[in-house]
Amino acid sequence: MEIKALTIDEAVKAGLPIAREVLGVIDRYCLYDVSGEVVIEYWRGKELSVKLIYANDPAKALMHYYNAERSGLVRCSSVS
Repeated sequence: MEIKALTIDEAVKAGLPIAREVLGVIDRYCLYDVSGEVVIEYWRGKELSVKLIYANDPAKALMHYYNAERSGLVRCSSVS
């Protein structure tokens, strides 16, 4: 799926309708943006999530995301 955005904020906003289509209600999102890799994870509660990934190697970016998450380097915000 292609999402056009020039900034991270635009990407987060552009991904919301897609995540809502899959999950229904979105409570928060978590963001990882390092060295040209972007992972945005949208959450419904504590158990359901959808990730949007922008990277040359999405699998590698996802591994970097999980490592950063374990280290407390992924920032999360509630959806208003």
